[in-house]
Amino acid sequence: MNTNRLATLAVFALISVGLTSCGKKTDSSDNPPPPKGQQAAAPATTPVMQSLLIAWRQGDKSAVVSRFLETDWSVRPLFTPGSTLSLSEDQFKSLSEADGRARSSEITAQIDEIKQLAAAVAQAGRDAAAKKDLAQAVKYFTSLKQCGEALDRPDSSSIVKSTGRLMQKMADGELAKLKR
Repeated sequence: MNTNRLATLAVFALISVGLTSCGKKTDSSDNPPPPKGQQAAAPATTPVMQSLLIAWRQGDKSAVVSRFLETDWSVRPLFTPGSTLSLSEDQFKSLSEADGRARSSEITAQIDEIKQLAAAVAQAGRDAAAKKDLAQAVKYFTSLKQCGEALDRPDSSSIVKSTGRLMQKMADGELAKLKR
């Protein structure tokens, strides 16, 4: 089986798994983490989702989930201009075959990381609901839905849009459970 077909199958498998698969690796030149003493926050000029992903890689998952909750998902750009996740579907399709293959594996890894973060936010919402803190649970699920809407935009690549739709569906399902 050729590498193009394998890459395509991997992307489809990733989408079908939904928000349960996780793990990200990036090129070290793609927004290297700040020095050890400055890990609490990414620079204010870093795009909103990129900022969260940088902090997520650094390991303070609960702090990132809290920041996710406070994020204004209408702020643009979500990703660093020129990064793989910032490419539209047309831009992605216009890449050379070699660059497209390289970027496919990169985008798959980055989408996995977004899914990890989304799963953690959803779990925080479920935990809040289990403690009967329904107002807090609604905040988590609403933020998850807003993030999904921000990803599911016409100028996003199809895999970013699909991830956004999965996040919206997950949030809608969890919000519906709260109303029962």
